[in-house]
Amino acid sequence: MLIYGKQKCKSMKSKTKVKNPREEWIIAENTHEPIITQELWDTAHKVMSSKRRPAKTGELQIFAGLIYCADCGHCLTYGQKQRKDGTYYGAYDCWMYRTHGKEYCPSHYINYDTVYNLVLINLRTVLWNYRNNAQQFKSILEKKFQTDSAKEAKKLQAEYEKKQSRFEEIDRILCKLYEDSALGKIPESRYEAMSAQYESEQREIKEALPDLRQRIEQLKAESDATDKFVNLIKKYTVIDQLDAAILNELIDKIVVHHKEVAEDGRVFQQVEIYYRFIGKLEHAAESEKAA
Repeated sequence: MLIYGKQKCKSMKSKTKVKNPREEWIIAENTHEPIITQELWDTAHKVMSSKRRPAKTGELQIFAGLIYCADCGHCLTYGQKQRKDGTYYGAYDCWMYRTHGKEYCPSHYINYDTVYNLVLINLRTVLWNYRNNAQQFKSILEKKFQTDSAKEAKKLQAEYEKKQSRFEEIDRILCKLYEDSALGKIPESRYEAMSAQYESEQREIKEALPDLRQRIEQLKAESDATDKFVNLIKKYTVIDQLDAAILNELIDKIVVHHKEVAEDGRVFQQVEIYYRFIGKLEHAAESEKAA
C-alpha cells in the first residue's frame, strides 16, 4: 500500500509542511507482493473478530458471527434451552427480539442441530458437485458474473494510474511555478492564474480517484469470484463435521427467516447460506418441520 498527500505546504508561498486530514489522503493498494493471500488474511480476522463465548457446557460456538436475522439484519444470539427431562440443547433467536421484544422483530428461533445439519448437508452437496464435475461447476458459477469484468478492471486500472501520475506531476508543476514566481521569472498575475488552473485540475482528479478505485475493486471481485471460491473448496476431499475454521473459510453468512405455516399445517423455515465470494447458490437450504 502506498499513501500520498499525508502532508501539504501551508501555503504556496511557504515551505512549512502541515498534516492533511486522513480523508484527504490518496491510498494506492496492492502495490507490493503480499506475504499471505488476502483470503487467508480475511478469514483469520473474521475468526478473530467473532465473539466466541463458551456455553454452559463449556462448548465454544462455531457459528459465532455468521448467523443473521432475515428481517432486521442483526445477529442471532445463542442460548441454552432446557428440555422437560432436564437436559439442555442449543438454540438461536434474533438479538432484537431478545433485547426489545416481538414488536421490534419476530424471534426467528431455530435450534443448533437444525442449523448444523442444514449447513453440513449443503456444504457436502457443493463439494460433491465440484468433485463430480469441476468444469461444469465452474461454468455454472461463471454465469453469475460478467465475463468482461477482468478486461474492464484492467482498463480502469490504467486510467487510475494515469490520473494518479498526473496528480503527482501537478504537484511538481506547482512547486516549479512557485519557484519561478519567487525568482521573478513570471509575473504574479500569471502565477496566480496558472496555479489556480492546476489546483482545480488536481481537485477534480482527487475527487475521481476514490470512485474509480471502488469500481476497480468491484470488477476484480466479480472476475475473480469463481477462482477464489474454487481454490477454497478444492482443498476439501470430504467434510465429515463442521468447525469454526471450515465455516469461516467457506461461508460468508447464514440468513434465517421466520417460520411460516402452510395451509396444510406444516411449518417451514427458510435458511439461506451465502458462500464466500459467490454468494447464495441455487440449492439454498430449507428446513421443514412437522406442525
